[in-house]
Amino acid sequence: MLNILMNPGQEVLIGLMCLAAFRVYLEVIGFDFTQLPMTKALANRSSVEALRRFHRMGLIFSIGFIVLFAPQLVLGS
Repeated sequence: MLNILMNPGQEVLIGLMCLAAFRVYLEVIGFDFTQLPMTKALANRSSVEALRRFHRMGLIFSIGFIVLFAPQLVLGS
C-alpha cells in the first residue's frame, strides 16, 4: 500500500480510479444524470434518449477502467 502512494506516476491513476468508482456509485444509488445542468443545456440540442445513451457509455467506460487498471494498483506494478 505504501508503494502505491509513494509512486508519483500512479497518483493520476489513483485519482481516476476514485472518479470511476464514484461514477459507478452514482449509478448504483440511482442518481438521475438528466438533472445535471450541462445535460439540461444539451437537452435542447439532442433527444433525452441520446443523452441517456451518452451517460450509459460513461458508465461502461468507468467499469472498463476499473476492470483494466485495478489489478495494476493492487499488485503495485
